[in-house]
Amino acid sequence: MSLPALIATLLGVSLTVYATFAGADFGAGILDLLAGYGDADREAIAATIGPVWEANHVWLIFSITILFSAFPVAFSALGTALLAPLTVALLAIVVRSAAFGLRAGPDTRTRSQLLLSRLFGIASVVAPFAFGTVAGGLAVVSSSRGLTAAPVPHIPWAGPFALLIGALATTLCAQLAASFVASAVVRSGDPRLVESFRRRGLQFGALMLSLSLVAPAVAATAAPGVWHSLIGPALPIVVVGLGAGVLWLLALWSRRYSVARGAALLNGAALLWGWFVIQDPHLIGSRLTIHSAAATHAALGAIAIAGGAILLLVLPAMYLLFAVFARPELEVIE
Repeated sequence: MSLPALIATLLGVSLTVYATFAGADFGAGILDLLAGYGDADREAIAATIGPVWEANHVWLIFSITILFSAFPVAFSALGTALLAPLTVALLAIVVRSAAFGLRAGPDTRTRSQLLLSRLFGIASVVAPFAFGTVAGGLAVVSSSRGLTAAPVPHIPWAGPFALLIGALATTLCAQLAASFVASAVVRSGDPRLVESFRRRGLQFGALMLSLSLVAPAVAATAAPGVWHSLIGPALPIVVVGLGAGVLWLLALWSRRYSVARGAALLNGAALLWGWFVIQDPHLIGSRLTIHSAAATHAALGAIAIAGGAILLLVLPAMYLLFAVFARPELEVIE
């Protein structure tokens, strides 16, 4: 494996962790938006994501750092061609963070809490949808074999396939959140609360499976290059993703919440790695690849060493964080 390919793999792993775990946080905001006046549902959502949700953005920062350090030309092109959707996604992340934090304040009034809850929920829909349109647009332009002389290619992030991927990403986030919250609240002993999130999960799971089946059909007409990749090199990953989606529905239906959570994570990872296979070896368009847009060999070597060291430090810390806060509160006996 070449050094640029190694760095690209590291970037893919970082994006996968961010998409699955931060995706569950975005999905929690979507479930919060649909909770209406259900205070118990909102309390369960806040208790599940509250201790760890800010930590997940570490992976976004890590991914951005790898991208602009290892592939500076591609980073510049992405910032130019995708300024609008990425700005929208960034603003949505800031709004949802502020709304969630302010809503939990002790002096926040009921009316303000309702407004902040709506902002938290709407921003949680907007952020993954914008990221999804970016991924869809990149897949379309990178799978096209037509070369363009433009230094920054046009990315159809508002095209039909990109919009469908945006909807798919948003639904995936809600599916992940339903799995995490249902698995967490099952220990509460409140069957009504568990059943509420189970029902939401089944609804979003069915929608996710439907969109996953529609996406190849849309790709066949709107993005032929993507379609050929889906039935070619990405086909095994597509099959794994569909299988994980079916397993998730069956596990949630039979109330096997731990299995459902694992299947949801596998489904999300398969969606991401299917996209990576479609992109490979392109970063943006057909000209900027992981080799042509890479930094110098010395810089890539330093990034690989630093990235490995960071993973050795961050992964155990993240595991400890999730392990501690996923358990019930310990009772201190004096």
